[in-house]
Amino acid sequence: MLESFLFFFLFAGLLYILLRLRNRRRSSRPAVIDGSNLLYWKDNSLSLDPVREAVQLLKAAGYRPYVIFDANAGYLVENRYLNGRNFAKRLGLSVSQTLVAPRGQPADPLILAFARDSGGIVISRDRFRDWAEAFPAETAPGRVVSGGYRGGRFRLNLEHLSGT
Repeated sequence: MLESFLFFFLFAGLLYILLRLRNRRRSSRPAVIDGSNLLYWKDNSLSLDPVREAVQLLKAAGYRPYVIFDANAGYLVENRYLNGRNFAKRLGLSVSQTLVAPRGQPADPLILAFARDSGGIVISRDRFRDWAEAFPAETAPGRVVSGGYRGGRFRLNLEHLSGT
């Protein structure tokens, strides 16, 4: 019970901070990157490069990127726990733009809730089928953007979005 309350409090606080930052930067639309999903986009091998490249491409396209990782992502990347601050340094983002899901909690509902609350898009190859009922608008076609490497170049399918 206490863990659930702490998780909710942490999540609500994070959303409040992120939405306040969003209101300061209304000129850029939020894009929530499923960091753990993108780790495997480059030749199906583990690499932080696709996340870095997504951040840069989104910034260049006028989006404000946010990255949310599963709790085990640091162990995958560096064989140790990495928090949001650690990932922010590696990605060239502010601490307010990165989050690591609490241990035992999936990142997917955090990603989809942030997309819902911010009006942002989601960058992932995941179709979030387990969460479609709870987040119908956020899992609808055109809201989740996939991508990958073609001819050695990183791409996101942003052209399929209306208003892009």
